[in-house]
Amino acid sequence: MMLSALTALALAATVTNTETVHDLAPFGGHVVACTEGGLEVFTPAGRSVRVLTVEDGLPSHFCRALESTGDRLFVATDEGLVSLDAGFQVTPVMDVRWQALPAAEDASTPDYVSRLESLAAVLVPGTAYTAFSPRFAGTAEGRLFELGTSRSWALPGPVRFLSDTRDGVDVGTSEGAFSIDSRGRLAAVGSVPTGPLSFTVTEHGVSVVGSHGDVRAWGASEDAASVPAGATVLNGDWVGTHASGVFLREAKGWRRVTPTGQLCGNHITALARHKGRLVVGTFDRGACWQRDDGRWQTFRTPSLPSNQVLGITSDGQNLYVATTYGLGFHDKKTWTQMAYGGRNPVALGKLSVLGASRALDGVALVDGRGVSVVTPGSAPLSLMKRLPLPEGWSEHPSVAEGSGRFLWMGSEDRGLLRWDGERWQRFHDGRDLTDNWVTALSTDAEGRAIAGTCQDGFSYFDGAKWARVRTAAGLPSPAIVSAALVPGGALVGTLLGASYFDAGTGAVHALPRLADPRVYAVLPEGDAAFFGTEGGLSRAEWKPTSAVSQR
Repeated sequence: MMLSALTALALAATVTNTETVHDLAPFGGHVVACTEGGLEVFTPAGRSVRVLTVEDGLPSHFCRALESTGDRLFVATDEGLVSLDAGFQVTPVMDVRWQALPAAEDASTPDYVSRLESLAAVLVPGTAYTAFSPRFAGTAEGRLFELGTSRSWALPGPVRFLSDTRDGVDVGTSEGAFSIDSRGRLAAVGSVPTGPLSFTVTEHGVSVVGSHGDVRAWGASEDAASVPAGATVLNGDWVGTHASGVFLREAKGWRRVTPTGQLCGNHITALARHKGRLVVGTFDRGACWQRDDGRWQTFRTPSLPSNQVLGITSDGQNLYVATTYGLGFHDKKTWTQMAYGGRNPVALGKLSVLGASRALDGVALVDGRGVSVVTPGSAPLSLMKRLPLPEGWSEHPSVAEGSGRFLWMGSEDRGLLRWDGERWQRFHDGRDLTDNWVTALSTDAEGRAIAGTCQDGFSYFDGAKWARVRTAAGLPSPAIVSAALVPGGALVGTLLGASYFDAGTGAVHALPRLADPRVYAVLPEGDAAFFGTEGGLSRAEWKPTSAVSQR
């Protein structure tokens, strides 16, 4: 086994990317970055010392805002509000989904908690609140509400900043800066940098930060300073950015302090092994593999046709990355793009490649009109055959996977197709499946398959007959978004967690908590599996005894 494989097996149970930063706050002799991969803690000199994740008690890795009362740091996440003490121990505070926190000012911790409870009592539940002032609340939908009244306003872009004035309120959104007077009249305030915008309150006033790193004082017409591009928050000599992590200002300029070589992204859509390396595909940040030193090497456009990865497979020599704009192909040395309408030696029939998998005849590259089977290990790729889909089957293919002599395809409206080497066979709801909208698929060379559906559970095929599971005590949700066959059953990823299905007993066991409940990719390896979620990568055991004991 290669060193990279050993490193991957020794990974912490949760791995995230901390390059998207929403807030920064000094606390406990450190500086804490509020990121979409958890809380990253830095020394005053800029050294990253730890990342707090769900394993440390955070409700979610998606941190939105921080506020300190001196002895406690309050943290707003997508799944709840918590506080931390100076030792970074997490305590739940409120079950709210706010993306902002009111200013603590000089409030004690008990007084601040009372303020939060009073605010929650007057807010409409279920709304994504993104900014607060003593008299107003703004939302991600660009709505501004005056608390305690029925007055509201519509603004361009999500509300990022609020500051009460003597007769109204100043409002900053991702698209501009505005003022509202006592009569409710809305007016633009001066000029602003190129958006999307962020806003920071400093000792010198309010700073408006543009996406190119331009900083302008509120109401001013000229830029006053510059910061790293994509800045989202400024705090003294510290800057957080949208996709490059945290920077610290030094005598020679800005220095990135967020560690490099991170996982390429947190919203994981595909997992595979290539020459012993763990390979990860993401929803919008390309793909990466883990090197021998444990760091991640990322590949994005133009190495790949698109940064939205739909599937990954390896034939032992070559790596195939299916994306929405074609195939990314790595042949030991270089990346090559292939796509319908461009370089297309493998006869792809549509732009989006739904999947790539290793079958008996070769590597199957699937698009919405058929399958291109290519010679394994060939460079350049050699097309063996093109297999069209049955005429009139479906205009909306969704997922595909091949193994052995079988090739399976799922659709959004017509169930499943299976090619057995000679002919296509169809499987539908009622008789075979719980529903015809197939969102997840896993197959093996013995003829087994599991098909997950959009909102009706999953169906398991043992090679001869189907077992249908719409709901079960151990199934967190009937919305299935990933699946993987294992000996004696299957692993199922849903929008609310993962489960193990025991085909022998028909029982479904909920698995332990993962990096995020939305599980979009599963890669079994022995008694454990890697789970790609919307909030990072997790590794957990799936055996029934573990599943039951850790529920």
